[in-house]
Amino acid sequence: MNRAHLFEFNDMPWLPTPVRKTLMEQLHHMAVQLRLYDAGFDAISQVLERAGTRTIQALCAGDGGLMLALSQHMGRDDVRIVLSDKFPSLESFQERERESGGRLTHEPASVDVLDVPGHMTGLRLIVNAVHHFQAPMVRAILADAVAKRQPIVFMEPVQRDVLSILRFSAAAPLLSLYFSVGGIRPLSLRRTLLGAVAPLGSLCFFFDGIVSHLRAYHTEEWEALIREVDGHEGYTWETRYLPGFLGSRLTFLSGLPKEKALAERA
Repeated sequence: MNRAHLFEFNDMPWLPTPVRKTLMEQLHHMAVQLRLYDAGFDAISQVLERAGTRTIQALCAGDGGLMLALSQHMGRDDVRIVLSDKFPSLESFQERERESGGRLTHEPASVDVLDVPGHMTGLRLIVNAVHHFQAPMVRAILADAVAKRQPIVFMEPVQRDVLSILRFSAAAPLLSLYFSVGGIRPLSLRRTLLGAVAPLGSLCFFFDGIVSHLRAYHTEEWEALIREVDGHEGYTWETRYLPGFLGSRLTFLSGLPKEKALAERA
Protein backbone atom coordinates (compact mmCIF):
# COMPACT_ATOMS: atom_id res chain seq x y z
CA MET A 1 0.00 0.00 0.00
CA ASN A 2 1.55 3.32 -1.11
CA ARG A 3 1.69 6.19 1.35
CA ALA A 4 -0.99 8.85 0.74
CA HIS A 5 -0.37 12.28 2.26
CA LEU A 6 -4.00 13.42 2.49
CA PHE A 7 -5.34 16.22 4.69
CA GLU A 8 -6.58 15.79 8.25
CA PHE A 9 -9.18 18.05 9.82
CA ASN A 10 -7.00 18.58 12.88
CA ASP A 11 -4.34 20.17 10.63
CA MET A 12 -6.78 22.77 9.33
CA PRO A 13 -6.64 26.18 11.08
CA TRP A 14 -10.30 26.83 10.20
CA LEU A 15 -11.60 23.83 12.19
CA PRO A 16 -13.89 25.25 14.93
CA THR A 17 -12.31 25.06 18.38
CA PRO A 18 -15.16 23.02 19.99
CA VAL A 19 -14.88 20.38 17.23
CA ARG A 20 -11.09 20.30 17.49
CA LYS A 21 -11.25 19.95 21.27
CA THR A 22 -13.75 17.07 21.00
CA LEU A 23 -11.56 15.30 18.44
CA MET A 24 -8.42 15.74 20.57
CA GLU A 25 -10.16 14.51 23.71
CA GLN A 26 -11.28 11.34 21.95
CA LEU A 27 -7.78 10.77 20.59
CA HIS A 28 -6.15 11.32 23.98
CA HIS A 29 -8.55 9.15 25.97
CA MET A 30 -8.37 6.35 23.41
CA ALA A 31 -4.60 6.26 23.95
CA VAL A 32 -4.73 6.54 27.75
CA GLN A 33 -7.73 4.36 28.59
CA LEU A 34 -6.69 1.57 26.19
CA ARG A 35 -3.04 1.94 27.32
CA LEU A 36 -1.93 2.00 23.70
CA TYR A 37 1.52 3.32 24.52
CA ASP A 38 2.63 1.29 27.56
CA ALA A 39 5.25 -0.72 25.65
CA GLY A 40 6.45 2.46 23.98
CA PHE A 41 6.70 4.31 27.29
CA ASP A 42 8.90 1.50 28.61
CA ALA A 43 11.08 1.73 25.50
CA ILE A 44 11.41 5.51 25.95
CA SER A 45 12.59 4.98 29.53
CA GLN A 46 15.27 2.60 28.28
CA VAL A 47 16.46 5.05 25.60
CA LEU A 48 16.52 7.85 28.18
CA GLU A 49 18.89 5.82 30.36
CA ARG A 50 21.15 5.02 27.41
CA ALA A 51 21.18 8.68 26.39
CA GLY A 52 22.42 9.72 29.83
CA THR A 53 19.91 12.54 30.21
CA ARG A 54 17.00 13.31 32.53
CA THR A 55 15.26 15.74 30.15
CA ILE A 56 12.72 14.88 27.47
CA GLN A 57 11.97 17.54 24.88
CA ALA A 58 8.39 16.66 23.89
CA LEU A 59 8.14 18.21 20.43
CA CYS A 60 4.79 18.55 18.62
CA ALA A 61 3.23 17.98 22.06
CA GLY A 62 -0.31 19.06 21.19
CA ASP A 63 -2.18 19.68 24.43
CA GLY A 64 0.44 17.77 26.46
CA GLY A 65 -1.97 15.11 27.71
CA LEU A 66 0.01 12.18 26.35
CA MET A 67 3.20 13.46 27.97
CA LEU A 68 1.37 13.63 31.30
CA ALA A 69 0.50 9.95 30.79
CA LEU A 70 4.18 9.21 30.03
CA SER A 71 5.30 11.00 33.19
CA GLN A 72 2.76 9.11 35.31
CA HIS A 73 3.81 5.82 33.72
CA MET A 74 7.49 6.49 34.45
CA GLY A 75 6.77 7.69 37.98
CA ARG A 76 10.10 9.50 38.26
CA ASP A 77 10.57 12.86 39.94
CA ASP A 78 14.06 13.22 38.45
CA VAL A 79 12.86 13.24 34.82
CA ARG A 80 11.71 16.58 33.42
CA ILE A 81 9.47 16.67 30.34
CA VAL A 82 9.40 19.96 28.43
CA LEU A 83 6.27 20.50 26.32
CA SER A 84 6.56 22.47 23.09
CA ASP A 85 4.76 22.94 19.80
CA LYS A 86 4.84 25.16 16.74
CA PHE A 87 1.46 26.47 17.87
CA PRO A 88 1.73 26.08 21.66
CA SER A 89 -1.45 25.70 23.67
CA LEU A 90 -0.15 27.59 26.69
CA GLU A 91 -3.32 27.19 28.76
CA SER A 92 -3.24 23.41 28.26
CA PHE A 93 0.51 23.28 28.95
CA GLN A 94 0.05 25.14 32.22
CA GLU A 95 -2.76 22.80 33.23
CA ARG A 96 -0.54 19.78 32.52
CA GLU A 97 2.21 21.31 34.65
CA ARG A 98 -0.16 21.60 37.59
CA GLU A 99 -1.46 18.07 37.11
CA SER A 100 2.08 16.67 36.95
CA GLY A 101 3.21 18.18 40.23
CA GLY A 102 6.14 19.88 38.51
CA ARG A 103 7.40 16.97 36.42
CA LEU A 104 6.24 18.74 33.26
CA THR A 105 7.30 22.21 32.16
CA HIS A 106 6.85 23.99 28.86
CA GLU A 107 8.53 26.20 26.30
CA PRO A 108 6.32 29.29 25.85
CA ALA A 109 7.64 30.28 22.41
CA SER A 110 6.77 28.58 19.14
CA VAL A 111 9.20 25.73 18.39
CA ASP A 112 9.93 24.68 14.82
CA VAL A 113 10.72 20.97 14.88
CA LEU A 114 12.95 21.49 11.82
CA ASP A 115 15.17 23.89 13.78
CA VAL A 116 14.91 23.23 17.50
CA PRO A 117 16.57 26.00 19.57
CA GLY A 118 20.01 25.10 20.88
CA HIS A 119 19.05 25.59 24.53
CA MET A 120 16.47 22.77 24.27
CA THR A 121 18.79 19.87 25.00
CA GLY A 122 17.81 16.34 25.94
CA LEU A 123 15.96 13.46 24.34
CA ARG A 124 13.82 14.74 21.49
CA LEU A 125 10.52 12.89 21.47
CA ILE A 126 7.82 13.02 18.79
CA VAL A 127 4.77 10.83 19.43
CA ASN A 128 1.90 10.34 16.96
CA ALA A 129 2.98 13.31 14.84
CA VAL A 130 5.64 12.12 12.37
CA HIS A 131 2.98 10.98 9.91
CA HIS A 132 1.89 14.63 9.59
CA PHE A 133 5.17 15.43 7.82
CA GLN A 134 6.13 14.52 4.28
CA ALA A 135 9.37 12.61 3.77
CA PRO A 136 11.70 15.61 3.14
CA MET A 137 10.53 17.19 6.39
CA VAL A 138 11.01 13.94 8.33
CA ARG A 139 14.54 13.81 6.97
CA ALA A 140 15.06 17.44 8.07
CA ILE A 141 13.82 16.63 11.59
CA LEU A 142 16.38 13.83 11.84
CA ALA A 143 19.11 16.03 10.32
CA ASP A 144 18.53 18.78 12.89
CA ALA A 145 18.93 16.30 15.76
CA VAL A 146 22.10 14.88 14.23
CA ALA A 147 23.59 18.31 13.53
CA LYS A 148 23.01 19.33 17.15
CA ARG A 149 24.05 15.93 18.59
CA GLN A 150 20.78 15.31 20.41
CA PRO A 151 19.15 11.88 20.90
CA ILE A 152 15.81 11.43 19.19
CA VAL A 153 12.81 9.09 19.33
CA PHE A 154 9.82 8.75 17.00
CA MET A 155 6.80 6.70 18.09
CA GLU A 156 3.69 6.17 15.98
CA PRO A 157 0.53 4.16 16.85
CA VAL A 158 -0.75 3.95 13.27
CA GLN A 159 0.21 1.37 10.65
CA ARG A 160 -0.23 1.55 6.88
CA ASP A 161 -1.85 -1.80 6.26
CA VAL A 162 -5.37 -3.09 5.63
CA LEU A 163 -5.77 -4.94 8.93
CA SER A 164 -4.87 -1.88 11.00
CA ILE A 165 -7.29 0.30 9.05
CA LEU A 166 -10.10 -2.24 9.46
CA ARG A 167 -9.38 -2.57 13.18
CA PHE A 168 -9.60 1.19 13.67
CA SER A 169 -12.72 1.47 11.49
CA ALA A 170 -14.52 -1.09 13.64
CA ALA A 171 -13.44 0.36 16.99
CA ALA A 172 -13.65 4.11 16.39
CA PRO A 173 -17.48 4.54 16.29
CA LEU A 174 -17.91 2.56 19.50
CA LEU A 175 -15.12 4.46 21.25
CA SER A 176 -16.54 7.81 20.13
CA LEU A 177 -19.98 6.96 21.49
CA TYR A 178 -18.51 5.74 24.78
CA PHE A 179 -16.38 8.86 25.25
CA SER A 180 -19.31 11.13 24.37
CA VAL A 181 -21.81 9.77 26.89
CA GLY A 182 -19.69 9.28 29.99
CA GLY A 183 -16.40 7.61 29.13
CA ILE A 184 -14.68 10.93 29.84
CA ARG A 185 -15.43 12.56 33.18
CA PRO A 186 -16.95 14.96 33.96
CA LEU A 187 -19.76 14.60 31.44
CA SER A 188 -19.72 17.51 28.98
CA LEU A 189 -22.63 18.94 27.01
CA ARG A 190 -20.25 19.95 24.20
CA ARG A 191 -18.73 16.49 24.06
CA THR A 192 -22.15 14.80 24.03
CA LEU A 193 -23.50 17.09 21.30
CA LEU A 194 -20.44 16.98 19.02
CA GLY A 195 -19.62 13.37 19.81
CA ALA A 196 -23.05 11.70 19.67
CA VAL A 197 -26.00 13.97 18.89
CA ALA A 198 -24.57 15.99 15.96
CA PRO A 199 -21.31 14.04 15.83
CA LEU A 200 -19.01 16.39 13.91
CA GLY A 201 -16.20 15.73 16.38
CA SER A 202 -16.60 11.97 16.08
CA LEU A 203 -16.73 12.12 12.28
CA CYS A 204 -13.50 14.15 12.24
CA PHE A 205 -11.93 11.66 14.66
CA PHE A 206 -12.89 8.78 12.36
CA PHE A 207 -11.75 10.51 9.16
CA ASP A 208 -8.45 11.70 10.65
CA GLY A 209 -7.77 8.25 12.05
CA ILE A 210 -8.14 6.61 8.64
CA VAL A 211 -5.96 9.26 7.00
CA SER A 212 -3.34 8.89 9.74
CA HIS A 213 -3.03 5.21 8.88
CA LEU A 214 -2.65 6.05 5.18
CA ARG A 215 0.03 8.64 6.03
CA ALA A 216 2.03 6.30 8.28
CA TYR A 217 5.63 5.32 7.54
CA HIS A 218 7.05 1.81 7.59
CA THR A 219 10.31 1.28 9.47
CA GLU A 220 12.07 0.63 6.15
CA GLU A 221 11.04 4.11 4.98
CA TRP A 222 12.44 5.70 8.13
CA GLU A 223 15.68 3.76 7.62
CA ALA A 224 15.95 5.01 4.04
CA LEU A 225 15.55 8.60 5.24
CA ILE A 226 18.21 8.10 7.91
CA ARG A 227 20.71 7.04 5.26
CA GLU A 228 20.14 10.38 3.49
CA VAL A 229 21.10 12.42 6.58
CA ASP A 230 24.62 13.85 6.64
CA GLY A 231 26.44 12.47 9.67
CA HIS A 232 24.01 9.62 10.33
CA GLU A 233 27.00 7.27 10.69
CA GLY A 234 27.80 9.00 13.98
CA TYR A 235 24.59 7.72 15.53
CA THR A 236 23.35 4.35 16.69
CA TRP A 237 19.92 3.86 15.10
CA GLU A 238 17.22 1.34 15.91
CA THR A 239 13.80 0.85 14.33
CA ARG A 240 11.31 -1.74 15.55
CA TYR A 241 7.68 -2.58 16.13
CA LEU A 242 6.30 -2.76 19.68
CA PRO A 243 3.06 -4.42 20.82
CA GLY A 244 0.01 -2.20 21.23
CA PHE A 245 -3.61 -2.94 22.16
CA LEU A 246 -5.39 -6.10 20.93
CA GLY A 247 -2.86 -6.92 18.25
CA SER A 248 -2.05 -3.36 17.21
CA ARG A 249 1.56 -2.18 16.97
CA LEU A 250 3.68 0.87 17.64
CA THR A 251 6.37 1.92 15.18
CA PHE A 252 9.45 3.00 17.13
CA LEU A 253 12.67 4.73 16.06
CA SER A 254 15.55 5.79 18.29
CA GLY A 255 18.81 7.51 17.44
CA LEU A 256 21.68 8.06 19.90
CA PRO A 257 25.01 9.79 19.29
CA LYS A 258 27.61 7.04 19.30
CA GLU A 259 29.60 8.68 22.08
CA LYS A 260 26.59 8.01 24.33
CA ALA A 261 26.55 4.34 23.36
CA LEU A 262 30.31 4.08 23.91
CA ALA A 263 30.02 5.74 27.33
CA GLU A 264 27.30 3.26 28.27
CA ARG A 265 29.56 0.29 27.46
CA ALA A 266 32.62 1.76 29.18
